[in-house]
Amino acid sequence: MSVKRILFAFRLIISAGLLAFLYRRVDPAEFIAVFANVRMLPFLLLFVLLFLNTAISALKWKWLLAADGTVLPLKSLVASYLVGTFFNMFLPSNIGGDAYRVYDIARHSRRTAHSFASVLADRLSGFVALVIIGFAFGLIGLKLLPDPDVLWIPPMVMLILAFIIGALLQQRLLRRIMEWPVFDRLGKFRVFASGLLDSVQQYQRAPRLFSRIMALSFLFQFSVIVCIYLLAEALKLDIPFIHLCVIVPFVLLVEALPISIYGLGIRDATYVFFFARMGLPEVHGLTLALAYVLATLLYALSGGLIFIIRPVHKKEDR
Repeated sequence: MSVKRILFAFRLIISAGLLAFLYRRVDPAEFIAVFANVRMLPFLLLFVLLFLNTAISALKWKWLLAADGTVLPLKSLVASYLVGTFFNMFLPSNIGGDAYRVYDIARHSRRTAHSFASVLADRLSGFVALVIIGFAFGLIGLKLLPDPDVLWIPPMVMLILAFIIGALLQQRLLRRIMEWPVFDRLGKFRVFASGLLDSVQQYQRAPRLFSRIMALSFLFQFSVIVCIYLLAEALKLDIPFIHLCVIVPFVLLVEALPISIYGLGIRDATYVFFFARMGLPEVHGLTLALAYVLATLLYALSGGLIFIIRPVHKKEDR
């Protein structure tokens, strides 16, 4: 059995085990009662905001690609993002969707390393914004946190991000490492890594790119909190908005760990952990987690449809 299959089986077991453990005590009638009385206006607003979030992400991606010499229409990038969202539903974390996005852009640009760099920069900027928002709302709602030590999670993640981003921006060390003899046998990897670092240098040369990218990243991450609030409103769950401002960033950070399938089980457990310690019903956390997956799946079907009807191109990337 290959390593990929072993890892997939491990993630599947993690998801299935956590879901079975968390939902074993929940009466199915409670879920049926909640979903049978969904309020349509917040539910529809949720899907409008999901599409706007996709457009925001695509615009950020467009700016990164343009700074590196790849100019593509926004609608094409929105379509690529939607297809990536579809693949994310069935693969660990966001790896599947990001891999598709890299492939999709490389077909047009014939620059796989540069496509990868744009997706990496997109993800890193999003995580930086998420960590800052999580820490800020954690301070604001410190009394709502189940344990003050939880507030250390965002700074620790930021240290990791700072190390990665610093290494990419100050490239001397990475380029020296690529000169090691061991990389002589990995010629393609060396070319790929060099192309990635070249793209990062192009981003540094683009005026005001950083400020624009981060502005969109903060807007996107805050709008995700609003999306969860709209979902709670649609389900008639009595959850104060400030509680979600504190909870959601931590949930997003934890579910990003590539140890489950689309965060299944991990997301649910994190909601239950925070809800139980904030005095909110555990079943509300499970309901919100389940509803999020169903709503995202419904939204992601548009990406699956785009993938089916899009013209099939011969592979051109390298």
